[in-house]
Amino acid sequence: MSIFTADNVVVSGATGSTSQPRVAEWSSNTAYSDGQIVTFNGSQYVARGGVGAGVVPPVEVSSPLTPGAPRWILACRGRSLPTGYNDNTTYYADQVVTFLGGVYILDAPTLPVGTRPTRDKRWTRLSETLTDAESEKVTSADLSGFATNATAAIVSNTDEDPRVRHHRVRVTVSALIPPGPLFTLRFPRPLATEARPQIAIQPEDNFSASMLLTVTANVSGNQVTGYTLSAQGGVQTGTYEFGVFVKEQIDQVK
Repeated sequence: MSIFTADNVVVSGATGSTSQPRVAEWSSNTAYSDGQIVTFNGSQYVARGGVGAGVVPPVEVSSPLTPGAPRWILACRGRSLPTGYNDNTTYYADQVVTFLGGVYILDAPTLPVGTRPTRDKRWTRLSETLTDAESEKVTSADLSGFATNATAAIVSNTDEDPRVRHHRVRVTVSALIPPGPLFTLRFPRPLATEARPQIAIQPEDNFSASMLLTVTANVSGNQVTGYTLSAQGGVQTGTYEFGVFVKEQIDQVK
């Protein structure tokens, strides 16, 4: 599927004739005649002379089978709609994928299968995204492992639902708690350790800041299943609120 399409583009064939063919998606099983127009990953290509089946437009433009005489000409550049990256898929120019919280476009005719966007400069990062795992809603039911004399709850904001990416927690302490874990939160959907998720605590008041709050990611295999929040300075009796931010990191190709 393309970001844009165009019909009835007027082009000149190799013989100088003018035609107005309709634009169609390129098919690996179709042979094309001079002047026919196809879209491939959102870009438009014009056939020059007869083009046999299976001649991939961006590859032919970059490295013609007959040097100096490409059978496909790039007429208008676009891009595909983003899809999730797959190690077993062959990608071609102007294909857009999502991977570990980033959106990338391939700025090369093609590349070897399994070349990941975060590991090769031929993939250009377009933007950062909120991943499915980060966007999952969290509730108090996801909390467990409370310290003795402590209870905790997810606090709903008036303008947004609490999600893995950003949520607020309220802890109520009925008696002095010594240094140690306060609670554990289980993510509704695990995060990949490859994404190097960063978990940060933002105290809402001076009292919770003085607890020396720390957070530890809970890892199982190659997944981060949640986190455990601890107060290294212990906790006095009272009610405390703080924000938690969970963000998958996007690798930068050096």
